[in-house]
Amino acid sequence: MPARSISRAAFLAGLVGVGLVAGAPAAYAARNAEAERYVQENASSALRTLGDRSISAAQRRQTFDRLMQQFADMPRIANFVLGRYSGQLRADTALRTEWTRTFQEYAIAVYEDRLERFSGSAIRVTGSTERVAGRDVIVDTEIQPRTAGGRPMTVQWRLLRSGNAWKVVDVSLLMDGNQIWLAQQQQRDFLAQLDANNGNIRALMTEIRTVTASMRQRIMARS
Repeated sequence: MPARSISRAAFLAGLVGVGLVAGAPAAYAARNAEAERYVQENASSALRTLGDRSISAAQRRQTFDRLMQQFADMPRIANFVLGRYSGQLRADTALRTEWTRTFQEYAIAVYEDRLERFSGSAIRVTGSTERVAGRDVIVDTEIQPRTAGGRPMTVQWRLLRSGNAWKVVDVSLLMDGNQIWLAQQQQRDFLAQLDANNGNIRALMTEIRTVTASMRQRIMARS
């Protein structure tokens, strides 16, 4: 499949997703203040970094990359988006390492490409819903664009707790009037390509690297 197909998928999905949403169970009514604070603090830091013109573009990228690696569970994301083909990673340690690194670079570039227009903007938590008390929470937020009169973007973040740590494992955006859970969309895109290339993950990585490089060029041109 041509590289532009992945690029289109990246923009359809928006923020790269991560996560384990399939047939969500009935939600609890309770809010989770701890998960809300985690999203407020980390998402705000990421947006501030993108808008910080007191440092170089290279420094902004380095700081943003570090923040997103802490905010999101990248290894879990990388495994999820391969779906039924993820078994190859268990059988091949070198492939798992290469895939995780390649996907992480791609995923963070997508985050930066999509969030850049909101750099320096305020994010506001509007609520949260516990799916599993204390362990699985969806946090609702709004991000206000920099342009005057622009409409805020609704973003939902799904968090899982492992031990004492929260991590984002999926993101939902309002796209063309539809709220889309992005991890599921991206998994479908990758599975379609892997089905077409006989499950060749390395071939998929080659395409992803091309798309990542293209996104990085666009980001740098806007810096």
